[in-house]
Parts: sequence; C-alpha cells; structure tokens
Amino acid sequence: MCPLPSSHDEILDAAQAVVLEVGAAHMTLDAVATRARVSKGGLLYHFPTKEVLLKALLKRRLRHLEEGRKTKGGEFQRGPARELKAYVLSSLSRSPKDTSIGASLLAAVAHDPKLLEPVRGDYRKRLAELIPAGMNFERALVVALATDGLRLLELLSLSPLNTKQRKRLIGELFKLADETVR
Repeated sequence: MCPLPSSHDEILDAAQAVVLEVGAAHMTLDAVATRARVSKGGLLYHFPTKEVLLKALLKRRLRHLEEGRKTKGGEFQRGPARELKAYVLSSLSRSPKDTSIGASLLAAVAHDPKLLEPVRGDYRKRLAELIPAGMNFERALVVALATDGLRLLELLSLSPLNTKQRKRLIGELFKLADETVR
C-alpha cells in the first residue's frame, strides 16, 4: 500500500498544475493554496515565498530527471558509457507535460536567475557522475552538452530536427558515448 502524499507533496503537485495552466511567472501562492486545498498559512509554512516554491519545483524536476536516468540505465549493458547513454535517453525522452513544465520553469528562471541556485551545484555533480575517471572527458562532455542543447532547443520549440533526424542524432550520441572509453 502506498503512503499518503504529504502536504508538501500535495502543494508541489498543485503548484505544478498551476504552472501548467498559467505559467510559472503567473503562478500565485493564493492559486496554489486553493488548488492544494490548504490554507494560505499552511502553504506558507512549507513555502514562505513564491521563490522558495519555484526552487522546490526545480529541485523536484531534477529528482525526476535523476530517477529517469537511473531507470534508463537498466536498458544498457554495464560499462563506463552506461550512465552517459542513460543521460542522453532520459533527457531526450520527455513527455509533452514534462516539456511544458520545463518550458514554464525556464521562463521563470529568465525573469529570476536566482532560481538557478539549486541547479548549478546539481549540474556539476551530475557531470562528475556521468564522466568518471577512465573516460575521454572532452568527448563525454560533448555528448552531455549536445544532449542538453537539444533538450533546450526542444523546450523552446526551436529544434530543427524531424523525428527521423532526431533518432539518428541520438544514435550518434550513443556511438560517441561508447567512444569515450579510453
């Protein structure tokens, strides 16, 4: 039996729903409290400001990406390139809902760069995990950065790739990942 979600999680769920409806920039604490069916005081107990709530949403997205990477890792043979290939696949296998949330949070970050504070450290840590000793650092970094670039282009609806080209690019990123092993 699954445990009941905490008020913290219910508030984050509600905030995510509001972000999907109106965008992160237009999300209000009142709208989130109403959606979560909690008092404004209850919301403020967990998230004293909109900035704190948006940072929590960003951290949650990062956890979701990390869980996806771990899940996708099981699809590849053990080896040094496994985590890098899982990163490519999990980063580029996003649902339309994930893309909408990501785009909205990206817009919020553009208005308030302080929201990126929890992401900076996480990104450095993630790169260190993806590129262990024994790999060609520069080649592995090209794979990670190309993945992030394509993901960003897709969040902004700017990717010039059709489905077939996208699949071929992912195949090339996998080949490069395999070539990172020294």
